[in-house]
Amino acid sequence: MNKIFRTGLLGFLASTILVQSAVIGYSLDKREISNTPNDIISSYNSDNNDITTNENTEDYINDDTKDYTEGLKILQSDEVSEDYARENDPLYNKYMGASVISANTRAKKYGVTEPTTPPALVGVNSIDGIDVSMYQAYSTPIDWNKVKAAGISYTIIRCGYRGWGTGEIVADSYFKQNIEGALAAGLQVGVYFYTQAITTTEAKEEADFCKNAVKGYDITLPIYIDIESADPKGRLDSSGLSKAEKTNICKAFANRVQSANYTGGVYANKTWLENYIDGVALAKKFAIWLAHYNTSTDYAGEFSMWQYSSRATINGIKGSVDVNKNYLTKPHQVTNLTAAESTTTPSEFTLSWTRAAGAYKYQIKTYDEGTGTWISLGTTKSNKFTVTEPYSTAERQYKVRAFKLIGTEKIYGAYSSVVTFGVNLKKVTGLTQTAAATKSVSLKWNILSTATGYYVNMYNENKQEWSQVKAISGNGNASVKITGLDYSTVYKFRVQGYTTDENGTIVPLTNSSTLKAATSPKKAGGLKYTKTTPKTVTLKWKILDRVSGYQILRYDENNEQYVVCKTISGKNHNSATVNKLKQGTKNKFKVQAYKLAGEIKWAGERSKAYSISTVPAKVTSLKYSFSGNKCTLKWKACEGAGGYEVQKYNSATKKWTTVKKKKGQNSIKYKFTLAKNNSVKIKVRAYKYIKGKKYYGFYSTKKTVKH
Repeated sequence: MNKIFRTGLLGFLASTILVQSAVIGYSLDKREISNTPNDIISSYNSDNNDITTNENTEDYINDDTKDYTEGLKILQSDEVSEDYARENDPLYNKYMGASVISANTRAKKYGVTEPTTPPALVGVNSIDGIDVSMYQAYSTPIDWNKVKAAGISYTIIRCGYRGWGTGEIVADSYFKQNIEGALAAGLQVGVYFYTQAITTTEAKEEADFCKNAVKGYDITLPIYIDIESADPKGRLDSSGLSKAEKTNICKAFANRVQSANYTGGVYANKTWLENYIDGVALAKKFAIWLAHYNTSTDYAGEFSMWQYSSRATINGIKGSVDVNKNYLTKPHQVTNLTAAESTTTPSEFTLSWTRAAGAYKYQIKTYDEGTGTWISLGTTKSNKFTVTEPYSTAERQYKVRAFKLIGTEKIYGAYSSVVTFGVNLKKVTGLTQTAAATKSVSLKWNILSTATGYYVNMYNENKQEWSQVKAISGNGNASVKITGLDYSTVYKFRVQGYTTDENGTIVPLTNSSTLKAATSPKKAGGLKYTKTTPKTVTLKWKILDRVSGYQILRYDENNEQYVVCKTISGKNHNSATVNKLKQGTKNKFKVQAYKLAGEIKWAGERSKAYSISTVPAKVTSLKYSFSGNKCTLKWKACEGAGGYEVQKYNSATKKWTTVKKKKGQNSIKYKFTLAKNNSVKIKVRAYKYIKGKKYYGFYSTKKTVKH
C-alpha cells in the first residue's frame, strides 16, 4: 500500500469505507451540511485588522515574468508527518477524522440523489465530474478508465494546499499520478488549490505554484482557488480579514492564473459566496464553482459548476469522492475590444480585450467585403491577437468571442462589439535612435511603401515650433545622421513621408510619433579611489554638466572587456562603492557619463582606465607549535598580501606592540622564544601597498600561546 504520510498511518485507512466528516466546526468548510439552511459563522471572521489594504490586486499584468514561488519552501504531502497534516491539511479531518460514517449504498446514480437543476440553469445541459486529491489515491491508485466508463467526463484535481497552521505550501504528492491518469483516460482536467492566503502576495504565490504544477499538461478547465473555513484557529479563519480583502485574495489568484492564459476560477460554499467574499463581483470575471451539499440550491448568484455531494461512490475509486455538475453555460461576452498599430511593423496591428469569465480560448473574426461573410482569423488563449496581412492593409471590421471546450464541443459566448480598424499606410512607424555622439544623433525608421521621400523635422525649444532639418528623396533609405547638435542634450524628432500627385505636386503624408533622442555627454575623467577594503573599492570622479548619471565599468578578465558594474543616477553623485570584489586583487575600472532619452541611456566617452587593488583578507587558521622553548607561529596565506605584521600584547603596558613584519604573500611563519609556564597573546594581519600607501587587512582572531 502506498504511504500517504511519512509516519503514523491510521489503521482504518486500508479499509474501503466511505468517509464523511462529522467533526465539529467542519460544517464551516466547503463540505456544507446539506440540511442546514442558515449556517452560522463564528465571530473570528471579523472585519477588523485589515492586512491587505495596501496591496494592489490588479497589478498582475506588470509582473508576469516574476515567479512568486522562487525561494519558497515547498513541502511534499507524502513527506510530512500525520501530525503535521492533522494541523495543516484542511482535507485531513474529512478523510481521516475520528468521526466517520459508513458508505451510502442507495441504488442511485453514484450512490447519491441526483440534484434538481437550479431555476436559472433550466434548459442548460450538464455533465458529471468529480474532484480528487491524494486521499482518493493513496491506498489504491484511481482506475481512471473505470471512472470514465462510469459516466464521469471531467475531474478537478488538487495540486496542493497552504497549511492552516504553518502557512507553508504543501504539494499534493499524488497530483502527477492523478492528472496523468485522468488525461490518459480521456477526461477533461482542471485544478484546484486549497488556500490559506491572508495577503494578495500569498495568493500570487499559490497561483504561480499551480502554474508551475500544470506546465506540460493539457488543462482545458479552470484553475480554481478553493477558499473556505478550515479551523477556527487557522491562519485564514483567525486573520480578521474583511469581505473585501478576502475577495481581493481570490482576484489576485485568478487574475494571476489568467495572465498565464489559463481560465481562472473561484471555489467556495454558498455561505462564503454570499457573506464572506463578493460572489457576484467575482462571477463577472471568473468561473464560479459552488459547493452546496443538497439536492437543490437556492444560491442566487452566477455559477457554472456545482459540487452537490461528497458521498459519491464511483467505480474505479476506493472510498468516497466529491461529485459535481458542470453546466454548459456560455462564457461571458468579450468587452473592451480595441486596436493599436504596431510600432515596428507597418502592416501589423494588435487587437486586445478584457478577459471574459469562463473563457478557455477566444476566436477572432473579420468581415470579408468580397464574400459578405465573417471569416475566422484564428484562436488564442491570450487576450491579444496580432493581425497581419492581408487583413491589416485596409480598414476592416473585427470582433471576438470567447468559448469553453467541453470534450470536443466548443460553447461560444456572445461576440464583442465590432471595432473598425486599418493600418495607416501614410504614417511613418518605428522611429528610433541608433547612435549618439557629442554633436550628433543617428535615427532610423520603417520604410513606408507609399512614400517617395521623407522629411526629418526637429523641435526648436526656443521658438517652440517644428522645423525641417533633413530631406531624403527616394524610398530606399530610412535612416539619417543629424549633426551640429550640442552635447548631452535631449532633442525631439519626427519623420514625415511624402509623395507626389499626378501633377508632380509634393503631398506630405502623416507624421510619425515624436521621438526623444539625446546626444552623448563629454568624456568622463578624474577617476580615483577614496577607500578600499577586502571586497570593496570606493571610487570618485569629476562631475560633468547636463548628464543624467554615471556608470562604472570593471574589466572582465575572462571576456576581455569592460562591463558595467554600477549605475548611479544624478549628475552630482560622483562617487560609488563597487562591491563583491575578490580580496587582495587588482581591478581595472573606467567611468562614463550617460544622458537619458526616455528610458534609454546614451553613454559618453569612457575615462582612462584606473587600477586599484582590494586589501588582503583577514588572517585565519592561526596555529602554534613548540620545540623546546622555540615556538613556531603559523597561519594561512592571504591572497594578494604583500606581507604580514605580527603583534604581541604587553600585559604591563596593556598595549599591543608590533614585533615582526614579514614581506611576501607566503611568509606565513614567525618564530620566537617562550619560557615554560609562560603565555602570550598574539594577533596577525596582512598588508599590501596600494598606490604607494600601506593598507592593512583585518587582524586574525587573538591567539593565546601557552607553554
